[in-house]
Amino acid sequence: MKGRILFIDDDPAGREVALFNLKKAGYGVTVASDGQEGLSLFNPDGFDLVVTDYKMPGMTGIEVLKRIRKKDVDIPVLVITAFGNVEAAVEAMKTGAYDFIGKPFHRDQLLMCVEKAMERRRLTKEVRTLRIRASGVERDIVYVSSAMKRVLEVAERAASTDASILLTGESGTGKEVVARRIHVRSNRAEGPFVAVNCAAIPGELLESELFGHARGAFTGAVKDRVGRFRQAQGGTLFLDEIGEIPLSLQAKLLRALQEKVVDVVGADKPVPVDVRIVVRPTAISWTGSGKGRSARICIIG
Repeated sequence: MKGRILFIDDDPAGREVALFNLKKAGYGVTVASDGQEGLSLFNPDGFDLVVTDYKMPGMTGIEVLKRIRKKDVDIPVLVITAFGNVEAAVEAMKTGAYDFIGKPFHRDQLLMCVEKAMERRRLTKEVRTLRIRASGVERDIVYVSSAMKRVLEVAERAASTDASILLTGESGTGKEVVARRIHVRSNRAEGPFVAVNCAAIPGELLESELFGHARGAFTGAVKDRVGRFRQAQGGTLFLDEIGEIPLSLQAKLLRALQEKVVDVVGADKPVPVDVRIVVRPTAISWTGSGKGRSARICIIG
């Protein structure tokens, strides 16, 4: 199979013709009769390309495109319509469509656009994989238990979201390795992965370490400090031993999680941040046999 396509069109005849031609060309195709059905079928790991009609009842192709972009920024989307015009084409391309095809289109035109979009998808994945390997972020995970296998399956699904993640489990079960796995399989893989051991930093210094400070904010602050949140901009921030954060600092951490801003020490106004948070509570010691041990994942927001 050349690739997997989600084809969304409210025209039954158009769906059938496209389904026949695409399957004959060697593609796996799932069809949907409207935008809502298409979104319910869409899975970032399940498809290599989305083809959607522009004008449909209930939800337009542009709205479908916007919703898909929130789930997967890389998957190519082709927009097709019988109501083709310059304004529609410009709107589709500005929203992030890979290409725009007007109906009625020839079989060869459709297959050529699909082939080019698939090639772009393949190259995007290849470049990302090479960049991840070059960064050294991902670590090999060796396991034998079915519990750990389930954890990694959940990690794969969680990676495609932008939710905050809580990792729990006994010491030595690979929680930081799982955090790195989530990062490299997310849409933030090309951004930084920043790990902070909250227990290793004195409480009075942790605020500056996480949120940064302005020059002159306190004695010894001879220059601006960015802080770990802003160092992780566009990527993932892994907060290890988060239970060791002082109560006085937890309100600021909650604000950073909810409002996506950090209050820099000594600064006049908050600074916007765009980071994905993965946290691990204080480690639990383990004296048993190792059988069945694994990390656990909880999506917290």
